[in-house]
Amino acid sequence: SSGWSRNLYVKMMSHRPFIVQKELEKGYHVIFSDVDALWLKSPLPYFEDDFYGKSIDQDADQNFDATAKQINIWAQVDPHGRGPTSEDYLCPGFAVYRSTSDTIQLVQKWGNLTRHGEHLQRNQKPFNELIWRSERYNIPKLEAKSLPMNLFANGILYFENMTDVERRDVVVAHNNCISGVEKKVQRFKNFNLWSLSE
Repeated sequence: SSGWSRNLYVKMMSHRPFIVQKELEKGYHVIFSDVDALWLKSPLPYFEDDFYGKSIDQDADQNFDATAKQINIWAQVDPHGRGPTSEDYLCPGFAVYRSTSDTIQLVQKWGNLTRHGEHLQRNQKPFNELIWRSERYNIPKLEAKSLPMNLFANGILYFENMTDVERRDVVVAHNNCISGVEKKVQRFKNFNLWSLSE
């Protein structure tokens, strides 16, 4: 809709891994956020603790956990049952990447899969396959973390299932799980989250 070509959209999404890889190779950690992922609060504090070995699910006054596994990727979770695996179906539309050689290797493989073979021009399914089924693709197993859904809400959860009180705690609301620019804009408007004039 609004002049968008489905093929153009899919092609653009398949380029996502290459954008992420380019920045990771420079040594930068990356937050990739789709344009329809609305930041209601800064998400940065929710990753800082994880970078130092403490979970965002832990209280702030707990001690540093030197034994914690290093997390490579954090991602918003889409509704269960939409993906190829039984694990959380992670959404690369809002994801954080730690710049490590293993992360770069996974993202590089992800890009290759979106350009060739059965995953041609698809990005979310191979993203999840590589994270949860890494042994099939001969890449290192990474530590990936599902972001808490009550704080990083997908479109169905935020716009359809949450109460007004629950929405107050949301950090990022992703207006996904709906097709069409007009429908996305209208959904933002329905919740007073659209301020641009027509």
